[in-house]
Amino acid sequence: MVVSWYTVQDESSGGRRRIAELLRALAPGVRLLQPAPAHPGFPGAGFPRDFGRRKIGINWGMFNFRWPANRRLARRLAAEWRPSVIVSTSIWCHAAFEGLGIPRILDAQNVDAETIAERFGLRHPFTRLVARAERRALAESELVFCCSAIDADRFRGAYGVPAEKLLVVPNGVTIPGTPPEPSPEALAMKARDAGKTILYFMGKTDYAPNAEAMRWIASTLLPELDRRAPGRFACWISGTGPGLPPGADHPSVRWLGRVPSVPPWLAAADIAIAPVESGGGTRLKILEFLGAGKALVATPKAAEGIDLQPGTDAVLAPLAGFADAVLALAADPDRAAALARSGRARMLSSYTWESVHARWRAALAPYLRATSPGSPAP
Repeated sequence: MVVSWYTVQDESSGGRRRIAELLRALAPGVRLLQPAPAHPGFPGAGFPRDFGRRKIGINWGMFNFRWPANRRLARRLAAEWRPSVIVSTSIWCHAAFEGLGIPRILDAQNVDAETIAERFGLRHPFTRLVARAERRALAESELVFCCSAIDADRFRGAYGVPAEKLLVVPNGVTIPGTPPEPSPEALAMKARDAGKTILYFMGKTDYAPNAEAMRWIASTLLPELDRRAPGRFACWISGTGPGLPPGADHPSVRWLGRVPSVPPWLAAADIAIAPVESGGGTRLKILEFLGAGKALVATPKAAEGIDLQPGTDAVLAPLAGFADAVLALAADPDRAAALARSGRARMLSSYTWESVHARWRAALAPYLRATSPGSPAP
């Protein structure tokens, strides 16, 4: 049984995509509980009240299983389905199943209290609330999947979680056999930007770290590039959300909105960028940029937790030196091509979803009963 605090039908964000891949790894013997409606592709159910649709200040989805009707339904379904194990995909799903005698495992997409502390400070009541919930979920879970060795180290240091309870299961990427071709729409956009070096960034616009990065691109990076190489650069930005965040407008920004598939647009761009300075976990955008065979300039924070060789697989640069790195790479196409090849090879060797599926299945195998048609699902 997999429990999510948001619907998984829309895989436009990294968190949803990870949950969907977890479900695919455990299919067919898996059931999903998520906010209504139930997923059309996986058996399961939807709980009635989703506070996560509120986007004011914090993600109110943390209260989904504090709502009595949602909690009652979750416990009733667990009793009916009799799963071998419950995998919670957030610390906010964990406590609903206490006392049922069913092993609980946490798939931790990041270190939540640390991420919240970046926004509110260590002493803020909300940070302390998150830390208490995270400590409890970690202590009561029999196993914790971490997205990176860095997150595992932080769980050990901040909460004293024993090393044997922590297993690194990274995020992954789907990599086609050959690099994608540009779509007609992307080629048309490139024609309008003929003669320019095309930078590419993507992300949910209502997620604070992405919004900060988009504002920095518009307010700092592009003006600096325009000053040093007038008219040379354009930046394509795709993503979900209500549109570009306030302060992210610039004459050289091309807002693509939500595109049907990112790789064909990436194929038409020259350099992927990730000037991200906050947030937690590992960023799927980095894996997708590299998996698509695109040269990448990223901050060390953006690439945190991903096993990359700086200068070989990608260029890592702080914000203060980001424009320098972009200019240098734009002036050296041979180096950009070498970075793209090496980064893609790194993804193929360590970060395909197929390899991630195998790690999940191997770790969960001791908990799963052999099932047959009509028997309880895990």
